[in-house]
Amino acid sequence: MVDPLSGAVISAVALTEGIKFLYGQAGELIKRRRERWAVAQNEATLEAVLDPPPGLLAGEVRRSGPDDAQLDRVEPELRALRRALGDYAEDLCDVDSDDGLLREQVDALRRLLEIVYGQRITFAGEEREPSGPFVAGTVSVDEVLGDVAAVRVKTINTGRVVGDAWARTVGPGGRLTGVETDRIGPESQW
Repeated sequence: MVDPLSGAVISAVALTEGIKFLYGQAGELIKRRRERWAVAQNEATLEAVLDPPPGLLAGEVRRSGPDDAQLDRVEPELRALRRALGDYAEDLCDVDSDDGLLREQVDALRRLLEIVYGQRITFAGEEREPSGPFVAGTVSVDEVLGDVAAVRVKTINTGRVVGDAWARTVGPGGRLTGVETDRIGPESQW
């Protein structure tokens, strides 16, 4: 098994700050989900934006709101991991950066937030692709009779897109696409 936060040169202090950031983001998302139902979808009052403190991440995330459908899907795990990290986030116990279970929990919470925000979240010092927007899609079907795509993009100003499409057969008039794009970066060239 690959070590979570592998290759990371993250001190206990930096890991503590990372935990606080992830814990806070998870809390905002949980509140947003709860309020969303109570406020009858009044988005103007429900702000939950990915906004890390300066210097915490490698790369740059875009200030963006969450994907509510993804949030609904991962909310139970998000809530459980937030609880597990609560004492660390609130400075009630010390962070041991060599604690494998703690690293797994931090990595799991980070990955859930990446799903909800559609962006990679990489801490400074990690050997991992830098933070930033990403889109990944996979399609695997037996037969394509219409138009199937793993990812269709209409404008992402920067970031990474991965599409993987597979079909046993593509029927007459069928179309199978991994990635279809109308722009990714400022002057995207493919």
